[in-house]
Amino acid sequence: MSGPVIRCERLGKRFCRSLSASLRYGLTDGLRRAFRREPPAGPRPGEFWALREISFAAGPGECLGIIGPNGAGKSTLLKLINGEYRPDHGRLERGGAVTSLIRLGSGLQPLLSGRENIQIRCAELGFDTVETADLLPRIATFSGLDAAALDRPVKRYSDGMYARLEFSIATCAPMDLLLIDEVLAVGDIAFQGRCLHRLEELKRAGTTILFVSHSEMNVRAIADRCLLLFDGEMLALGETDALFRRYYEATGFLDRALEPMGLAPTMPEDFTGTAHLTTLALADGADARARTGEPLRLRLDYQCTAPVEGTSLVLQFWSPTGLLLAVHDTAPHGEPLRLAARGEALLELPCLPLAAGRYRLAGGFRTAGRWLGYRAELLQLTVTQARQSAPEGLVMIPGRLSLRS
Repeated sequence: MSGPVIRCERLGKRFCRSLSASLRYGLTDGLRRAFRREPPAGPRPGEFWALREISFAAGPGECLGIIGPNGAGKSTLLKLINGEYRPDHGRLERGGAVTSLIRLGSGLQPLLSGRENIQIRCAELGFDTVETADLLPRIATFSGLDAAALDRPVKRYSDGMYARLEFSIATCAPMDLLLIDEVLAVGDIAFQGRCLHRLEELKRAGTTILFVSHSEMNVRAIADRCLLLFDGEMLALGETDALFRRYYEATGFLDRALEPMGLAPTMPEDFTGTAHLTTLALADGADARARTGEPLRLRLDYQCTAPVEGTSLVLQFWSPTGLLLAVHDTAPHGEPLRLAARGEALLELPCLPLAAGRYRLAGGFRTAGRWLGYRAELLQLTVTQARQSAPEGLVMIPGRLSLRS
């Protein structure tokens, strides 16, 4: 399929707080449509916008993570896309076959066994008897349910067993569009890992995935981009790392907990200025990987509009969630730098103190507290543990101990 599989343009949905008013409005709206008249565009007395002005598109093989606090409108958006609700505003275009995992257990018959549910759901998905017989052992193996569990009525299943069976059936074959709403939250960590691997396989097969979850780990593992909702409105659409920081800012987490401690300064925007870094890489030309506690050698290239004197190199280490964790500034460690119009340099850090993880290196040249140029995406560095020990804290502090008797 060419073009977006799902496209929403200024999509909106409103609900009514009163049941009687909701029935009355529904009747009048139906009569208006019968006479080819549109319902009112704005909310009427007792109504409120559950979603408003939502616009995005997702193509084949793409996973869009949908994040936000409870009540932001994430489930409502999936139900609109799934056809359970009618949009009150905007346009929704959806192509191909849709499979939804929105409500736990909604696709299973509680009085039937797991095996019978597999056969019924496979028939609903369009598989014949032979194909279903071939899929059944694969579904059972992926779900981790043994023969005894498959022959029990699913009403005797735990929530985790429900989720495992339903996910296994729904993802047994590629589809055009898959909607997932917190189904993985009730599964154990091993099953969540298998689910994420299965979702990657579906993406490679061309399935478009809309993934709602409160698990930052799962969203980062599978989502290519994210949509951030807050109070029914779209705060942002874009890169996953940046949107999780926006999420924390929207909920006030950074303001309340981190900014008083000096851990959450704002990253400057990119600009070239009078002197800026053009490239940053490991000095040995290897992949951008390093080990905690070991030396780090970096090669950098720079360019200036004119020779610069009395400046310093500032290199920042940012976490994936947008927290500034460490800074290297050459000013306290040596003479001010004199830069030619262009050149290269070697930066040697004798001990990398950062714990295992992924870090974004950013920075540039700074004089008297003012940036001469700044690059926010110089290098993505993966740090691993130097020894077989569990990582602790954000940084490792080197030191030397001398015992005295």
